[in-house]
Amino acid sequence: MAEGKAPVRGWVWLIAGAILVALIAALVIWWRPVYAFLADPHQVRAWVETLGAWGPLVIALLQLSQVLLAPIPGQAIGAVSGYLYGPWLGTLYSMIGLVLGSVILFWLARRFGRPLAVRLIGKPSMARLDDLAGRGGALFFFLVWLFPFTPDDMACLAAGLTPMRFRQFITLMFLGRLPGVFVSVWVGANVARVEPVWWAVLFVGIALGAVVLWRWGGQIQQAVLRFAEELSDRPRS
Repeated sequence: MAEGKAPVRGWVWLIAGAILVALIAALVIWWRPVYAFLADPHQVRAWVETLGAWGPLVIALLQLSQVLLAPIPGQAIGAVSGYLYGPWLGTLYSMIGLVLGSVILFWLARRFGRPLAVRLIGKPSMARLDDLAGRGGALFFFLVWLFPFTPDDMACLAAGLTPMRFRQFITLMFLGRLPGVFVSVWVGANVARVEPVWWAVLFVGIALGAVVLWRWGGQIQQAVLRFAEELSDRPRS
């Protein structure tokens, strides 16, 4: 839940840039042994098995953390989970953390209300939270959790400020988030079959997507939200 955070200081970007440069340099120097290791899922999973219960726990905690703090994209965590544990267990471990994080946000909003919400996301984002809470009913929230490019973590906080029952929240949130999680996990589970040239294509595609989201992310998000609102308001026959 990245909205409302304080501006990132320059030294943080400097450290992040240095780490990124170091990782790229390491990949340039050692890409062959690294690729040979990562391209063999059996070898990777054998190493993961030595971690015991810590591996799934780390995946679940990372997903929980990204819901609350958004340190890294949840899709990336899902892909790693799928690569390490396969599509079914990978989805299970990712969903455990995702559901726990979502429930925590809902409970915090329900228990402490707007004052805590302001402290969590900041005053500038509070209007956005109010907009989410007032746009539509249960179907709108379900569509927000289902569609990509939406503030799905913030929607959990917004749902806690509405009269929505917890049972309804957990059902809609789970069913809405599950397809997206499964897709990212499935991609990770099958990534070992990708040829090196397609890795480059995928990397370029991700980079271009990041640029597009950075430049037009707000407009894309608002367009998706308007579409979800129109669907939720459409009269049923």
